[in-house]
Amino acid sequence: MTILQVTEADPCLLAACRRWWQQPQLRIHGLQCQALAGGLSGSLLERCCLTLSAGEKQWQWQVIHKRGAVVQGAFMRGASRREALFYRHLAPRLPLGLPTVFAADCPGHDIWMLPFAASKASDHWHAAWSAVDVRRCLHDLARLHSGYWAQTSSLNEYHWLAQPTHRDADALLTEARNSLQILLAEGNDDPLLTPTRLQQWLRVANQPQAMLAILNEAPATLLHGDAGFQNIAIRMSDGKPIWFDWQLVSTGPAVLDLVTFIHPWTYATAHPPMPAREMLHEYEQALGRFGIRQPADMWARQFDAALLWRWLSQWAPLVGQHRHRLRPKVRDRLYHVFKRLHWLALDRWIADQT
Repeated sequence: MTILQVTEADPCLLAACRRWWQQPQLRIHGLQCQALAGGLSGSLLERCCLTLSAGEKQWQWQVIHKRGAVVQGAFMRGASRREALFYRHLAPRLPLGLPTVFAADCPGHDIWMLPFAASKASDHWHAAWSAVDVRRCLHDLARLHSGYWAQTSSLNEYHWLAQPTHRDADALLTEARNSLQILLAEGNDDPLLTPTRLQQWLRVANQPQAMLAILNEAPATLLHGDAGFQNIAIRMSDGKPIWFDWQLVSTGPAVLDLVTFIHPWTYATAHPPMPAREMLHEYEQALGRFGIRQPADMWARQFDAALLWRWLSQWAPLVGQHRHRLRPKVRDRLYHVFKRLHWLALDRWIADQT
C-alpha cells in the first residue's frame, strides 16, 4: 500500500472533492492507495482512501484512481487524454450505464471515480454472465450505435475521438508492418507465428485497400472501442451493464465493437452462455429494432475484415514489439483466440482474394 500526504497543493483533486461534497472549505489530510489489477494498456488503477475534513467534521472516502499513463504505440496513442475528454464531454449524453466520475480534468489525464456497486464476477479471461446479461450488453451496443449512426457532422465536433479506419489508419498500418518485419527478421520458432503466416499478414497490411473499403462501406458511428466483458460490470442489484475503460472511444463501423465483444468469449476459460453466432444475431436484431438494418452478407464480410484489422492494429504490435509484456500464460490464452478467430478470418480472406 502506498501512503501519500496530500495538501491543498493538489488543486485538481481538492477542487473535485469540494465540488462533490459541496464544501468550499473542505481539506484533504491524507491519501492511502493500493494498486488493483490492470489490463494490457498499462494504466494503473488504485483503490484509495481519502481523509477529508470540513470544519470540525472529519471522514474517510473510498474512491478509485486511474492514472493517465499508458503503453507507447500507435494503438494506444492519446488514450488517457481521450478517456478524460470522453467523461467530460460525451458521457453525459450517452444512454448507457457509466461509472460515476467526479474528476476528469486533472494534469496527466488522471481520472477519479467512485467504486462500482457489487457486480457479477469477471476478469480479463472469464465472466460469470447469463445469456440475459449478454443480451442486455448487445442491446446497449445497438442503442449506442444507432444513436450516432451516420451522424458524421455531430461526431466531428469531438475531434479527439480516435478514427481507426480513417485518420489513424496509416499510423496503425505502419506499426503493424514494422512489427511483422521484426518477427520475420528474428526468425523465431513460434509454432503459431510461422514465416508463412507472417507473410500472409504482411501482404494484407501492405495492401489494405480492400479490407478498409469493406469496413468503411458501413456508416460510421460512435464506438466504445474495446467492448469486451473485461470492460463491463453487470450490477448485481438490477443486472444493469456499467461500461467503463473508454480509452479507445472512436468513430468507425459498428462491427469493430462487435469483434471486441466476441474476442474475450473465445478464451478457453470464458465459457460463453451462448455461441458467438447467436451473439451476432442478437445484436443485428437489436439494431433492427432501432430501425437500422444491413444485409446478412454485408455483416459477414465486415466481421472478417474487422477481425483482420483488429489483429493488425492491436495484436501484431503487441507480439512483435511489446511481447516482453506478455507472460507465457497470457500469450497462450491470446494464441488460443488467434487460432479460432483471426487465423480463420485470414484464411477466408486469402481464399476470397484468389
